Amino acid sequence: MTNKLKHFRVEAELTQAEVAKAVGISQPQYQRWESGQAEVPAGKLKKLASAFSTTEAALLGRHPPVKAAYYDESAPENTQYYGEVAIHFAGGGEPLLLSISEAAFAEAHRDFQGSAPFVRVESLSNQRVMVRRAAVADLYFSSEAHDTHGPEHGQYKKSSSLHLPDPRDWEIIEAILDDLGQDEFDPESVERLEKILAPTSDEEFEKLVQDGSMDEAGVIAAQEREARRLDRIHTNATSVVYQLSDGKQRKVYLFEDDELYNALSEFCTDEDLDLEVSQPLVRFASEGYHRTLFINSDAIDYISAPIHRWEKGRTEVEGSLLDS
Repeated sequence: MTNKLKHFRVEAELTQAEVAKAVGISQPQYQRWESGQAEVPAGKLKKLASAFSTTEAALLGRHPPVKAAYYDESAPENTQYYGEVAIHFAGGGEPLLLSISEAAFAEAHRDFQGSAPFVRVESLSNQRVMVRRAAVADLYFSSEAHDTHGPEHGQYKKSSSLHLPDPRDWEIIEAILDDLGQDEFDPESVERLEKILAPTSDEEFEKLVQDGSMDEAGVIAAQEREARRLDRIHTNATSVVYQLSDGKQRKVYLFEDDELYNALSEFCTDEDLDLEVSQPLVRFASEGYHRTLFINSDAIDYISAPIHRWEKGRTEVEGSLLDS
């Protein structure tokens, strides 16, 4: 089972040598643990959890599910459901509707009043979206107390209504939907997410028809809705999506997480990264030698990427920098 040692080490900003010293082993021994070449002994796992200020279960990817919280002020702000943000673009492209947490609301509300060319908005459905400020016509933050999402309520196309704020869940969802193999993940987590993703079976639909709850036309419509739902979830788990200022949309799959992170960092407004868009054309090595694209940062409304893949890319890039 793949561990999360590197992720937590990067979060703690520690080198492999510093971690090894903290737990009383050699750097090569720790490297074998982090790469999965050797299992971490139980006694050392406790020391690692202490060094990283986390739990042993989290280091092994076996932590309890992180759920979106509704009407629960005791929950962390990054999991508390705020409501939606509806963003409308001056070029007439399709509006963007995102379900967001209290933390995402506070950050976006502050940043849209700033001066950075791009503002980050994170959804509860695994989207890290960089919105070009100059492309915005208007936007509406609407808390859960509102009956509508914005002035075009009923016309918005939600990217996904699956509110899972834990990147680990989306890593598993990606593996399930793309049949990448789930053996490296916690079996209980895989089973939980498979149930969430499972469409209504033909037998269940047949029963609904037989008891008069649904007719054949209703079954077809329901099956089409479920297909669209899974397609939206798959996009949120795997793809970079962007909208050009003329309203055209693009969907791109990037094979390497570090490539995704490096490219999208060009749009980042994180103070800790201290980055701004450094060049108009941003390079994406979609399939390495076989397909490369450049995106004009001045000609888009927004660009969105899966949070879990961004985080995996950040772990790879910053981990390499820490140990260089």
